[in-house]
This record gives sequence, C-alpha cells and structure tokens, in this order.
Amino acid sequence: MPEPRLNLPITGIASFCKAPICLDPAAVEADVAILGVPWDEGTGFRPGARFGPRGIREYSVRYAFGERGLTVGGYWDVEARRRYLEKIRLADCGDVDIIYTDWQRTFANITAAVRALLARGAFPVVLGGDHSITFPVVQAYAEQGPFGLLHVDAHLDYTNEVLGVRIASGSPIKRISELPFVTRITQVGIRGIRTRQDAFEDSLRRGNLIVTARELHEQGVPAILERIPRLDRYYVTVDIDALDPGIAPGTSSPEPDGLTYRQLRDLLRGMAGKGRILGMDLVETNPFLDPIGLTQSLAASTILEFLAAIFG
Repeated sequence: MPEPRLNLPITGIASFCKAPICLDPAAVEADVAILGVPWDEGTGFRPGARFGPRGIREYSVRYAFGERGLTVGGYWDVEARRRYLEKIRLADCGDVDIIYTDWQRTFANITAAVRALLARGAFPVVLGGDHSITFPVVQAYAEQGPFGLLHVDAHLDYTNEVLGVRIASGSPIKRISELPFVTRITQVGIRGIRTRQDAFEDSLRRGNLIVTARELHEQGVPAILERIPRLDRYYVTVDIDALDPGIAPGTSSPEPDGLTYRQLRDLLRGMAGKGRILGMDLVETNPFLDPIGLTQSLAASTILEFLAAIFG
C-alpha cells in the first residue's frame, strides 16, 4: 500500500486548491469548474490583473483539499463546526486563450468556454482579469435566463462609453444591463469620489438597486440582504476592490472605506439563500500590487466560502 502523501502547499502544480486539471471545458466532469481569464486590456489605470488567475491559484494551494496528509475532502469550518465541500468534485480548466489587442476574439473565446462548462453541468467559477470579462461570461448564460445579477464592487462599472469605447472595465454592468435575459441588478459596496453621476442616475433609471458601502456599514449585512429581491436565479460578480484596501491592496483601483472580509462573506452566504446561484466570477486581483499575497489569499477563500454556502 503506497505511503500517504503529505501534499504540502509548496509541492505539486498550482492548480486551484490543487484540483485535477482538465484543459478541455467540453470534456470536464466536475461539479465546480475553475476557469481563468488573464485579460486586463480593459483597464484604464494600473495593469496587472491579467496575472490574477495565476496569483489566485498560487495562493489557493494553502487551502488544497487533502493537504497535510488529510484523507477527507473540502474544509472544516471552525465557526460552524462542520465540514464543507467534502463531496464536491472540483476541476481546474486552465485559462481561456487570450488574443492580445483583439477583444472580439478573446471575448468570443470566453463565452464559448463558459458555455461549454454549462453544457457539462458544471458550476463555473471564473477568475479575472479586469472586470470587462464579466460581460462575455454572462453572455454565455443566454439560455439560462431570465436571472438577476449581484454585483459587489467599489465602482458602478455602468459607464456607457468614453470617446466611443464601450467595452472596458468601467462598462461591463452597463453592457450586461442591455442583455434581454438579465432582470434585476443589485450593486453593493459602491463608494469613492470617482463615482460618475451620469452612470449612477442611469443605473437607477433602469430600476437597479444601488447599496453604498456606507449603507452596508451602518445598516449591516442582514438589513441589506432584506433589500435585495428574492429571485429564482442569480449570477454573482465580485470585484476584489469591494474589500477595503487595508486588507486587499492588490487591486488596480482601490477605494478607502471598503467592506471587511466578514461583510463580504456574510453577504455572499446570504445570497445563496435568495435564489439559485448559476455561477460567479472574481475579478481585478493584481498580484503585482500585493507581493505578500494577502489579496490573492482572500480571493481564494472568498470563492471557497461562497461555494460552501451554495453547495452546503
């Protein structure tokens, strides 16, 4: 009988949580499929989010299932006194092929890859990349609609266009709002003196719910969850800059007075009870701006705790 492996984080290939690798989304056999999108050509400030998928994977090995000689899967939650994700089949499907400077072909690749995962019955978890990648991800869900969108972010990302540019990191939620199969949009964590008045008013005119970071701080997560409509289905997009830069500095456009990790975790946990979650992405992690990896670790643990709530 072979000797059990210790499987320390420093060993092996850095797939997400050391999950098995399947580079063909059309052949994956898993409950949850990780897909990287290393694209940041939509950003207008500090580049580097293209290395987000790699950085998140690198630090996710700290949470590898079966790590340190354990034979059980998932993780044990000390607060809940229970194990999560023990029987969930997790696979890492690598990265979408990126065609530099060609957003049309790249975005088509993103949509095709996510659509292939959905056809296999897998729950897609997409690692960005800047926030522009959320638009082609959501386009893959056309046959899953109608559904709502939860958008957790410091920024509205609702700019219609800038000098004719309509596809960028400041526009994905506006573009998603134009898709006929997306119904209610809720935007949580919004803050900062760079918020555009025209984008804010445009979002409200559509009937979107906007919750500022200050409202969340003062009212608390349970009160905010009561304001979010209960729908049959939701897609969730999380920009890591929703968190306060004091705990998540590795992002291109940080804003002060952000969410705590507990607030983000409890918000996502609560959303799992508001309707079926169809998929998620986590974007704007920039490893170049966080050499000690705190942001990357928070990104990985956010995904795992949200998956625990969805599949718990």
